[in-house]
Amino acid sequence: MRVALRVEVRTLRGLHEGVANLMHLFSDYQVRASFFFPLGRDLSGRSPVSAWQNRGSLGMRALLYGTLLPGPCLARAAAAPMALARKNGHEVGLLGLSPRSWSRRLAHADTPWVEQQCARLSEAFVAAGGVAPTSLATPDWQINPRLLGRLTPGRYRYSTLTRGKLPYFPVLQGVRSRIPEIPTTLPTVDELLQESGVSMGNVHEYLYALSQRVLPAGHVFAASAEREGLGRLPLMEKMLVMWKGQDGSVRALGDLLQEIDLATLPYHQVGWGAVGDGSTPVAMQSLQVPA
Repeated sequence: MRVALRVEVRTLRGLHEGVANLMHLFSDYQVRASFFFPLGRDLSGRSPVSAWQNRGSLGMRALLYGTLLPGPCLARAAAAPMALARKNGHEVGLLGLSPRSWSRRLAHADTPWVEQQCARLSEAFVAAGGVAPTSLATPDWQINPRLLGRLTPGRYRYSTLTRGKLPYFPVLQGVRSRIPEIPTTLPTVDELLQESGVSMGNVHEYLYALSQRVLPAGHVFAASAEREGLGRLPLMEKMLVMWKGQDGSVRALGDLLQEIDLATLPYHQVGWGAVGDGSTPVAMQSLQVPA
């Protein structure tokens, strides 16, 4: 059993506490993971319902970010965690600028907005002391053809923007990515908890059963610094024990590329689908198309 870890970081508290907790845990179990950092601002307060529902993990102050309080600069806060992740042998990728803005706007954004965001992302990464990032992820698996066109080998090794079953080159509205896409294959814990009969007491059993399904390049699990790195840290530890047992492995997404001949990687259309409660459509690997 092979599982790669995709860790999203979306908030100030996730940067300050969740990332450190996960890195300590991964160190204990000698696990390498892929961390994706945001470099814009924490605007949690502009999604009041979500912020209130997650106040336990975000903190009460976050309810005001972007409204009564300025949204904290995540790039400044991310500099030390990014450096620590590299020092500990993890992959460092980017999650865009403001996770809230990218989640809500990216799919329908016009060319000027995408170009501006990408330019600012590069500037923020350099300002945060970054060298060439390994990869790009997007919050809530959002995608845009203009973003896809900017994914070049000179910028990134791979992307992880979609849900799917195996690595591929994405095609969207006639635009073809020039770097491989490593999709998320497993549901999130939040998605599983919406299913009948699943609870925090048994969700690990459901997740482990799904991860036993054989896929060509193994599975990718999306963890969250704000959930698995805080209140669900014991659950994350339980999953590491289960995944590493019986000759299993837990690794970074980029480790998959060592097993892939990019010359034989297929091209697939990207479509949209529903996961969990279906409130936010996500980008999904669809039909294979000619290379």
